[in-house]
Amino acid sequence: MISRVAEHCFWLSRYLERAENSARILEVNQTLLLDFELPLEQQWKPLLTICGVHDYAASLESEAVQAYMTWDKENPSSITSSIASARENARIIREIISADMWERMNYYYLWMQNQISRHLYDHNRSDFYGQIRRINQLLHGIAEGTMLHGEAWEFFQLGKYMERACQTARILDVKYHMVSALSEPSSAHMENAHWSAILKSCSAYEPFHKQHHSLERRLGASVAEFLVFDPIFPRSVVFCVEQSLQAVHAISGNPRSRPTNDVEKSLRKLADWLHAATIDGMMLSDLHKGLTHVVDSIHDLGEACRRTFFDFQRETPAQTQEQNGQRQTQGVVKA
Repeated sequence: MISRVAEHCFWLSRYLERAENSARILEVNQTLLLDFELPLEQQWKPLLTICGVHDYAASLESEAVQAYMTWDKENPSSITSSIASARENARIIREIISADMWERMNYYYLWMQNQISRHLYDHNRSDFYGQIRRINQLLHGIAEGTMLHGEAWEFFQLGKYMERACQTARILDVKYHMVSALSEPSSAHMENAHWSAILKSCSAYEPFHKQHHSLERRLGASVAEFLVFDPIFPRSVVFCVEQSLQAVHAISGNPRSRPTNDVEKSLRKLADWLHAATIDGMMLSDLHKGLTHVVDSIHDLGEACRRTFFDFQRETPAQTQEQNGQRQTQGVVKA
């Protein structure tokens, strides 16, 4: 496969996942703040950290942050930037993706430029963020049913699951730090609300409650274990790493027992580390350290993907825009 095509398939799915993730955490945080009054620094700044925005110097008021994370074209992590970048990647590989997928991708890109989306954002924020979530879900469904499941599809899958693993680890890391700061006995109900918000930020609230969890373990440990180690939840770190492994071995044709390139070796190393770890051990030593290891490993994996699969082409303006988005200081992507 042409490396240019592979890279655009990879980044198309990552940008779609990023837009959905931003919409979900913005909606969940807005709902949380309706029930609890938090210090200004704890209201919206953690969301900027999750999305890799460390140089934001404007107001931390609700409307300012939401507008920045939704509409600011200069912010590579904003919803509008993510959808625009996804559409640009899709445009370049129109001959690879299906006509149905391109039509729907282009439709939602134009919808974001239209006053209709602005009106929905101004009058029903929850419905607006819900629509952004459905854009990614719909496009992945169309891709599943209309794309050839060959190498292009595997790169599409690899991008999706790498982004999910990174985002789940970042959400849990940042939010766990907030919950750990709650020391007052009277804050137990707020702690429970934060853990519920963490689950909802990862689309995990309902799946978590459908699983059996030990009553001997605190809620926080149970939530962390589910989001990191659950083998059948599609946004857990372990699940996403396993799906990424499956994709890269399908691309290379190498058996999983014999990794040969840097991508396979990096993923195998991360998978082995996760299989050897336990949530009790991570929380006892330092959950932040463990989650940082996951995020850093995925950043390194992105660099390995570039060297192994993509670094054979002349840089185009579209790729320059993508790379600018990747250079967020400890951002969602560091590939």
